[in-house]
Amino acid sequence: MNGIRARVSYLAIALGLASACSPALAQTSPQAPQDEAASGPQLADIVVTAQRREATVQDTAAAISAFGGESLENARVLSFEDLAGAATSLSFTALTPIDQEFNIRGITNTRLDSPSADQSIGIFVDDVYVGRSGLFNFDLYDIDRVEVVRGPQGVLLGRNVVGGAINILTAQPEAETGGAVTVSYGNYNEKLARGHITGTISGPLTARLSFQYRNRDGFNHDLLHDVDLDNADSFQMRGQLKLAPEGSDFTARLVFDYTKDKSNGFHSVAIDGPAAGSGPWSAARAAIGTIRGKPLGVRESLPEWPRYKGDAADTPQQLNREAWGLSLRLDKELGGLGTVSSITGYRKGEAFNVYDQTGIGPDNGYGVISPTLFTFPVNEDENIRQFTQEIRLVSPEVEDSGFDYIVGAYYQHDKVSKLDKFWAEVPLPALTTLSGESHWDNRATNESYAIFGQLGYRFSEKFHIVGGVRYSHDKKSGRVTGISVEGGDKFNPTDLVALTPLAGTFREGQSFTTPYRDTWSEMTPQVTAEFKPNRNMLFYVTFATGYKGGGFEDDPANAVAAQSSYDPETVDSWEAGAKLDLFDRRVRLNIAAFKMRYKNLQVTQTSAACLCNITDNAADAKIKGVELEATVAVTDGLTLNGGLTLLDTKYINFIDSLGNDNSGNFLQRTPKYQWNVGADFVTDLGSWERGFRANINYSRQGKLYWAPDNLQMEKPYGQLGARVSVTPNRGDWTFSLWGRNLTNTLYRTNIIAFFGDEVSRLGAPRQYGAEVSIKF
Repeated sequence: MNGIRARVSYLAIALGLASACSPALAQTSPQAPQDEAASGPQLADIVVTAQRREATVQDTAAAISAFGGESLENARVLSFEDLAGAATSLSFTALTPIDQEFNIRGITNTRLDSPSADQSIGIFVDDVYVGRSGLFNFDLYDIDRVEVVRGPQGVLLGRNVVGGAINILTAQPEAETGGAVTVSYGNYNEKLARGHITGTISGPLTARLSFQYRNRDGFNHDLLHDVDLDNADSFQMRGQLKLAPEGSDFTARLVFDYTKDKSNGFHSVAIDGPAAGSGPWSAARAAIGTIRGKPLGVRESLPEWPRYKGDAADTPQQLNREAWGLSLRLDKELGGLGTVSSITGYRKGEAFNVYDQTGIGPDNGYGVISPTLFTFPVNEDENIRQFTQEIRLVSPEVEDSGFDYIVGAYYQHDKVSKLDKFWAEVPLPALTTLSGESHWDNRATNESYAIFGQLGYRFSEKFHIVGGVRYSHDKKSGRVTGISVEGGDKFNPTDLVALTPLAGTFREGQSFTTPYRDTWSEMTPQVTAEFKPNRNMLFYVTFATGYKGGGFEDDPANAVAAQSSYDPETVDSWEAGAKLDLFDRRVRLNIAAFKMRYKNLQVTQTSAACLCNITDNAADAKIKGVELEATVAVTDGLTLNGGLTLLDTKYINFIDSLGNDNSGNFLQRTPKYQWNVGADFVTDLGSWERGFRANINYSRQGKLYWAPDNLQMEKPYGQLGARVSVTPNRGDWTFSLWGRNLTNTLYRTNIIAFFGDEVSRLGAPRQYGAEVSIKF
């Protein structure tokens, strides 16, 4: 308790120091009316739809952080990783750009990139579920708002999600013709251009066209091939049509989006781990530093490019993605019955990814070779087609007393194909399982359907109780082929043993092909009681359940492993919260305390024995924590805000398939605490009314463990960001200077423990630049 008290006190002190991009800065989005009778500055409300009704965050009995589009732009939040520094209880890690991992309250989808895997944290775009987060690579451009919903969403949110949801609502077409264009230039030669145009086509038909282009040099460097790594070259666009006949109770909205990006792939660097003695890759880096006369920098590596059997040249490390989506929403009022909505979505995408897991190998250009210095590049070629359909009926709101309800049905059909190529070289003949080439051709069909309903009763303006239930059914099937393409390498030309994890009974040229299939069903109830003694206070208690379907391994070692599914995971969650607007709405305090019990928690980790990912079901896990969000309108021009999360988690009776007893350990990839603070200051600049704006924010996360064994960890770290803008006389153009990670904090977004080394992926360094925005 003393530690928790100290952190709360630290937050209270820090609230006066810095800000931006925390939930309070969403004030620039659609707002509820303010109290005209109050004196002095007031905090505005943002309207959200996470519970399928329009309501302000303060009137919603759920833990939600909402960010308006203007505040996202002011804080230059472009990606999910940027968002994680601002949203309470949300953190982000990633093995690769197509293996993104979101964590809310300790629940994370760690490297679940199998074609049959589900996400623990759901991503929704305009209420359409995106099943493969790595193929959804949109920067957050031309956004109306982003809602981060914390805790299991087992009834209303389209696809059942077990840990929480990120709901992205794009800006809609408007009748009045207008638009905006922004251009930016920053260090690492970053060039960014984005904009939109909107207006009426004819009568009730309006349209909106948005785009963004971003090009940047890499944060890291491949010395062996003299190319940048973690560079960016992307183009995205979105086109919309909206039909809203005047005087009609019918609306239709059609949205098409497209994204394409490419890069030279990402940087891996071996850092000597906590065990005694250096691992082979960190030792090789040290030896190369001696030869070249200066140590290798942490942002320098020498990744090997694989030459697959039959190819005349090496395949460069790279990432190429292309995806497009189409959604159609129809809404029709049915008088006293409510509003019926149909939401149809289709998404198609492909990704081609080549990366060297270790970042250095025996062909490093400096002649440094040791017996265990192996290299292990991976090639992922993924294609996905996804169709979703949701239909729901939402009753009119009840103001005084009476019943309200929501009923609906959901269907999802995915076809995912994934070709994985593993290629490896090792100088030591005894390690023959680490030489050669193996392929996995994994094709899955995933079907899910659900029916759901929620019934509420309002006893009075002050008291409301609501209960709901969802029935979900998942069917997953497919066929996987594992092929030992080649057994040896240039060091072991006569080796016939298959490359791991096919090693064992397989030899060069041998393969297996096997089908897999399984089904799961679950009922997930939820009950919430709300008490609102006055318009500025809301108290609630919720019991909720969540469910995530089972699946099959991505690269199984044999036919038996391919047919063996891991089980679904479920969670029971208890949450109590309060949302308070105090001192004439000048101070806002939102508090949530929660306790969750997980069963069959899916845990994926990399085994050093087979250099493969293995998914286990932890016997059980417990999570409890508290969240606080505070906002203070100090003056008409100064707003302070902050957020804090404290977590206590542990695995229960968890002995994994690697033989490790992880019982009692802290959950992997989960910060023990997170907090962010910020300030937004607006004032006149000479004769320019509100012509100057300064925005500063700082976020920090506590220690996290990278794997369930709790042997490798990331130390606490923080990041500082700022933006200063000048707008002449509230005019149509704005000039800004911006910066992110201004203290140039070195942090990691992933590590894999190999043979005493921590092979790490680094986060972005200091970034800064200038920007001009024009509205018309």
